[in-house]
Amino acid sequence: MDNSKNPNESLSAAHTSGLAIASIVLSCLSVLVGPFGFLPGIICGHLARSECRRNPALTGSGIALAGLIVGYIFVGVTALTLLMVAVLVMLGGTSSAPYVYTLF
Repeated sequence: MDNSKNPNESLSAAHTSGLAIASIVLSCLSVLVGPFGFLPGIICGHLARSECRRNPALTGSGIALAGLIVGYIFVGVTALTLLMVAVLVMLGGTSSAPYVYTLF
């Protein structure tokens, strides 16, 4: 039995898109770096899915999709956080206390 590899086998083997890997890594790093993670993660995810459609020998479309999903979730979380902060700032300016506090 011959255990040697066919030299043509490595040429036809599927490779994972580097952009897809970058997409999921950057999107997950959004926990630490915020928009500096999910914005490039979303961009890399869209580029990776396009790259995988154009080159059938390239894998990683699912990884890119996961990166996109995580990235867009962080977009939503960031938007809700900013909205909550804005509402709290607006409500913080009004006082419902009936007393006026003075130093003297």
